[in-house]
Amino acid sequence: MNAAPLNIWNERVHSVCGRFETRYDHCQSLFIGELHKVMLGSTEVAYIRSNASVIAKSRHAAGAEPDPYCFLVLQQHGEMDIELGDRVVQLREGDLALLDCATSLKMMPKGLFGHVSIHLPKARLAGIGPEQFGKLSSTGACGQLLSTLVRQVAGGELGQWACNEDGAGLQDALLALLGSVLQYRASDPAASLHLHEVQALIQQRLDSLRLSPASLADELGISSRQLYRLFEARGDSVCRYILRERLRRAAQDLRNPACMHRSITDIGAAWGFADSAHFSKTFKKQMGVTPRDYRAGSH
Repeated sequence: MNAAPLNIWNERVHSVCGRFETRYDHCQSLFIGELHKVMLGSTEVAYIRSNASVIAKSRHAAGAEPDPYCFLVLQQHGEMDIELGDRVVQLREGDLALLDCATSLKMMPKGLFGHVSIHLPKARLAGIGPEQFGKLSSTGACGQLLSTLVRQVAGGELGQWACNEDGAGLQDALLALLGSVLQYRASDPAASLHLHEVQALIQQRLDSLRLSPASLADELGISSRQLYRLFEARGDSVCRYILRERLRRAAQDLRNPACMHRSITDIGAAWGFADSAHFSKTFKKQMGVTPRDYRAGSH
């Protein structure tokens, strides 16, 4: 059994992220471990993809040099559970989290995952308590800005503009936004939550097959019943809103000349419809024509 890929991966992780140790419980030849680092000004960003069983880090030993970084993470693909001391948080596709590598940390992916980790200096997060680490809310203006900025970093949109003069500018912007986002937990999220904030979050998640009222409520830190009430107060329902917006986005692509090379099945799947027959039936019920006829009529 050749463990070389796992050894190489561990060495790479040590050099970029610190003393994390990886365990893979299957045939070593099937292990996937990809990690590359980029610099945006003086901010380090790690792109990680793996099917590891467990990635863990123990609390640093007494007298040892403390880890200088915390990690702002975007879960791009896949899911994982993360043990943060005596707490367990679930990261799904699209979730943001702030992780403190000075404490014990255990990531348990559920199959192949991909995430982006932005390194932030722990010294500049000194006032944050352990309960504030974990999954981050994207409600509120600062939450939306933080989410958008991290997604731009993850998508490589800022790489072409990066220059030495950027210095710690990206880091400063992320930390400023984090300062507000971490305060969201100090109050009852349902008390200050507005419908337009929930709708904005839904727009970001429309292409995910895992988008559901339960996943939204979990990310927002409210109960499913509170989420339903937000929409019911306006005479709507969260499920109907999600469906309408997915169909609206699909219709935009169907009439877009730039999308003519894409199949109807592909467009439906891109907006959360895993089954092409279901997409066609639902589209016709809402729009009065099939996706094929809608596309033909648009052009």
